[in-house]
Amino acid sequence: MDFKTCFLAIALILIGIILGVNFRSQIYVKYGIVRQKYKNNKIKVITYALALIVGIIIGILIMLIFRLNSSSSLSGWVSGLGTWAAVVISLWLASGRRSKLKVNHGQTIEGKGYRKIDFVAYNLSDVSISLKFNGVKKPNDKTFQNDGGCGLEVVKAGEFQQKSLSLEFIESNLEINDDYDGKIISGFSEPNGNLHCEIINWPKEMSKFKKMNLWKNDEN
Repeated sequence: MDFKTCFLAIALILIGIILGVNFRSQIYVKYGIVRQKYKNNKIKVITYALALIVGIIIGILIMLIFRLNSSSSLSGWVSGLGTWAAVVISLWLASGRRSKLKVNHGQTIEGKGYRKIDFVAYNLSDVSISLKFNGVKKPNDKTFQNDGGCGLEVVKAGEFQQKSLSLEFIESNLEINDDYDGKIISGFSEPNGNLHCEIINWPKEMSKFKKMNLWKNDEN
């Protein structure tokens, strides 16, 4: 066995893993972003992981078959695996440099029953993105409604933009109430016209607020 070749291959693998972890940590700097991204892309993550495992197994089998009679088969296998891993990690890092945005929301109750919805756009890429909060609308409405003051803002990599609208504003401008049995749409847009939206089920939203009210009453 060629010790130098084996050592070099192992070093390449370790360097690739370290670089991968360091670069990816810049993208997913917040635990909540990581958890939300995995939750919304669970099928893709599992698919990619299975494809990676199958690829490794196939590569090992091919190298073992063609190098079974070679005295340096093990060192060649480790070297080939190290090179292959470095290439895969490089491609993986390169794919993470595309603009990625995740739109989400949450509920807040302040003071004496003041209810609002917090709309959040997470920048999951490693580049800054200029974003504008368009507001909310019903599925068949042509324009979004917001309370003004929502110009373009630069969202750095791994950070987020948050805008809030009161339930009173939403219900008044969309002409709905707590009993509205439909959906609303929130949206953020980029300067190039790309629109990032989230569809919100209104009955479920009202159910969450009712539960929050019960919790606040129990605390009091």
